[in-house]
This record gives sequence, structure tokens and C-alpha cells, in this order.
Amino acid sequence: MAAKKLTTMSLIVLAMMTLHAAQVRAIDELNIGVKEGMGTCIKRCAIACIPILAPPRIAACAALCILACKLTPPTVVMDCTTGCTNSVIDTYKPTDVEKVNNIVGSCYKTCKHNNL
Repeated sequence: MAAKKLTTMSLIVLAMMTLHAAQVRAIDELNIGVKEGMGTCIKRCAIACIPILAPPRIAACAALCILACKLTPPTVVMDCTTGCTNSVIDTYKPTDVEKVNNIVGSCYKTCKHNNL
């Protein structure tokens, strides 16, 4: 059981680092404001996602959480992004954190375009 928790924590840290890099790029590219510091957001998201033991779900949880606290999209866009992400993960069953991050990003762009 301790090995699973260690693996889970390692994956969360990896996901957070990947998401942090993507988030910084997105903020720079989109020239958007942020409402809180990255550290606060990462801590909150890590705590929320720790109970999930499936690596793709951990990455998706973290990506969606960070998206919500950093970009604060409208509820309709966030709900659409969450549904889209879960559907694609269920269909393709990705095993790489970066693939999950790309899925969340793609779903967000599509949902934002279709709902704003």
C-alpha cells in the first residue's frame, strides 16, 4: 500500500510540474490574468486529487483543478471541459501524463470556442 501511495505522489508531482510549465506558457501566450498564486493552486489541487489512484485520473483531476483556479472559466465551459476530458480518457485510456494534459487542453479550447 505504501508503494502505491508513493507512486501516486510521484505522479502528482510529475503532473503538477508538467501542468505548471503548460500553465506558464498559456498565461504568456493568451495574455490572461490570474487570480491566485501557482503554489496555492497546486497545493489545493494536490490535496483534492490524492485519493484518486489511477494515474490518468490523477493527471486529469489536477489539470482540471488548476484550469479552474487559474483561468476561472465560466461554469458552462468548465462542465463541458470536464465531460469532454472524462469521455476521451474513458475512450482512449491514455497512460502518459502529457497526453492527459493535451486532452484537457484540447477539450478546454473546444469548449471555450463553442460556448463563448
